[in-house]
Amino acid sequence: MKRAAWIVALLLALPSPAFPEERKLSLEECFRMALAKSEDVAIRKEALTATRADYLKAANEALGDIRFLVTDTRQDAAKPAGAESGGVGGTLSSRHRRERKFVFEQPLFQGFKSLGAIVGAGSLRGQRKEEWKRTRQLLFLDVAATYYEVLTLRNEVAIMKTIRSLFKERVKDLETREKIGRSRVSEVLTTRSRMKSLEADLETTRGNLAKAMHALEYYTGALISPAELEDPEPTVRPGESLQDSVSRAVKRPDVEAAWKAAETAKQGIVVAQSGLWPLLTLEHNEYVKRDGFQSGTDWDLILKLDVPLFRGGENMAKIQEAVSRYKTARLNHSMTLRDAQLEIKSAYEDWLASRRRSKKLKAAVSMSEENFTVQREEYLRNLVNNLEVLDALESLLEIRRAANRAQYEVEENARRLEVASGYLPYEAQP
Repeated sequence: MKRAAWIVALLLALPSPAFPEERKLSLEECFRMALAKSEDVAIRKEALTATRADYLKAANEALGDIRFLVTDTRQDAAKPAGAESGGVGGTLSSRHRRERKFVFEQPLFQGFKSLGAIVGAGSLRGQRKEEWKRTRQLLFLDVAATYYEVLTLRNEVAIMKTIRSLFKERVKDLETREKIGRSRVSEVLTTRSRMKSLEADLETTRGNLAKAMHALEYYTGALISPAELEDPEPTVRPGESLQDSVSRAVKRPDVEAAWKAAETAKQGIVVAQSGLWPLLTLEHNEYVKRDGFQSGTDWDLILKLDVPLFRGGENMAKIQEAVSRYKTARLNHSMTLRDAQLEIKSAYEDWLASRRRSKKLKAAVSMSEENFTVQREEYLRNLVNNLEVLDALESLLEIRRAANRAQYEVEENARRLEVASGYLPYEAQP
């Protein structure tokens, strides 16, 4: 017994283990988890990386080629009468000829084809980079919408539980009054019926909350409970006019990507036009091994000029196709810019309207709570009937739900306005 008491005393003297606090995940943390999980963002990132290959292809057009060439020729040919084995005829008719050489081929002029390819590769890389940025912006909007939907439904469940408790109090009070003859049985049944209807709506809301959590899990790749999400502070955007927001549309990633695409298409015209220009090429051969009468020649230099005269209209067809692609890209840029400006204006008005609506609903909640309190007191004094009290209670429920949803609509609309204006909150570089 003494030993057991000593062990208990020792355990009590040990410091209590430190349990980690319950984690709270912010929108920023959920977004960064989604960035690491998103296949779409990764695909866009790989497309950006792949544009380095276009630089190498364009550089190859300008830098030329170096290669080592080995030829081993065997033939069945009769030796010409009187021809020396070391002469021209002897070499050409020889049954076996070998040659090894280094070939250096450098294009000197090809109608600005290489320049157009290099500039076009740069524009294409810029386009892919802007597309990658836009993909991240759209991912943020999806995560933010799901995040605020979870918070909205989480609070809605809590509101409905609170109203259900008031219904239960109402039923209990009516049952007491019914026993002493001050209430009718129908009043109790009506109240219970409306409470069950509320409970049915509560189950629907719980199901919607579960679906929203599944969507958040899809984006973040992690199992998160509603209680783990941090309720953010109200967003206060800096004072900025609508025109200032609209002016940023030209710098939005999708608009920039459309502009870069037009620049890439423009360089395609330069590449297509190069087919009309002469091709000037310098070729240098360094011989390691030669047979026959050329065995003493160690090198030669060849300057080739290839002038295109007629190719059946192929070059003109390529030019027309390139011009058409360029015009289409310019029109797409114009349309993308106008769409972005309209989206900014719509997002701005939605944000302003949701702010005003949320403010009005907050005031309506206070008035509805006061009305329910007054109705309940007046019922005790037989000034109103039970149906009026139930109507006030259900009105309080609907206004609280509307105010709760409006509160997070303001936050979501603020995020949409930021992204529509070209911003990406929590910007993270690759």
